[in-house]
Amino acid sequence: MGEDKAMKRVRTPTRLSVALLSAGFLLFLGWPWLTARGGIHCQAMSMALFHGCLALAWNICSMMGAVSLGHTAFFGLGAYGSALLCHYGHLNPFLTIPLGGILGAFYGVLWHIAFGKLRGAPFALASLASVEIPKVIIDNWESFTFGSLGVVGIPPLSPIRVGSFMLDFGENPVHLYHLFLVGTLFLCLLYRQALRSRWGWAVRTIREDETAAASLGVNVRRTRLQVFICSAFLTGICGGVYAHLMGLVEPALVFSLHISALPLVLSIFGGRFQWYGPLLGAVVLYPLDQVVFRSLFPVGHSALYGFVVILTLMLFPQGMGAWLQKRLHLASS
Repeated sequence: MGEDKAMKRVRTPTRLSVALLSAGFLLFLGWPWLTARGGIHCQAMSMALFHGCLALAWNICSMMGAVSLGHTAFFGLGAYGSALLCHYGHLNPFLTIPLGGILGAFYGVLWHIAFGKLRGAPFALASLASVEIPKVIIDNWESFTFGSLGVVGIPPLSPIRVGSFMLDFGENPVHLYHLFLVGTLFLCLLYRQALRSRWGWAVRTIREDETAAASLGVNVRRTRLQVFICSAFLTGICGGVYAHLMGLVEPALVFSLHISALPLVLSIFGGRFQWYGPLLGAVVLYPLDQVVFRSLFPVGHSALYGFVVILTLMLFPQGMGAWLQKRLHLASS
């Protein structure tokens, strides 16, 4: 439990870390007005925050020791759930997105029933194989899901009026960026408090030793079910948001291995055992890939993710978050 001990030693925020967090928040808040090409850079940072939320949702399972390769199943179900509810029911996207998350959570319950007893590599392979079940069903149920053609014409996120001011998330990238920023901050605070609660300690105890956790009074089976439901629900919500951002969904797009692998890469780079690690990986790697790597290597830029993972595991095995946390602790002591 070395990571948990390190977390405990630096639990109290130092003045330096508080100052850096405050400066970081102000930087992110004013980002749209600090860049000359605000539209492009704002969109890149919006998607970075989006993938940070997706990585946080994936990392809930990782904190329990379950490395999933099949979270794209929850993502795709959330995307299709929200898209089809909008298409057939003509409902507000802010209502259909949580319903898509519930559909993802239901599949998380099925995960727990079907292979909740698996651990390690067998669990990872089972989670990867489980992606094909909803993908094949959606791909062949053409009368309802439109099959491989996908669902098009999905409405963007509905505008919100605050007094005389209109927040138009579909047309204004700055408004969408600030929506993602607020949502990300809320999820990070919720994630931080959950990990530091008794439930969070129970989750990490299960990761280290399930037998010891049970002897301490932790209901292992119930806690694992709660973790699957929470992670699947949040991933499904991300999928629903993605559907309205793209305006279309198709099986190959939302059930892709890339969506399962990217949260793992971002979490490993940022640090799986820090509450801010997955978000740190997203806001560093994703804009770097979109703005720098893609322009230098238009075809093979995604291969650089693999290089980053190998380099991180060799030089920073606990992630950049743990390395920075250690440096800040040393600087303030």
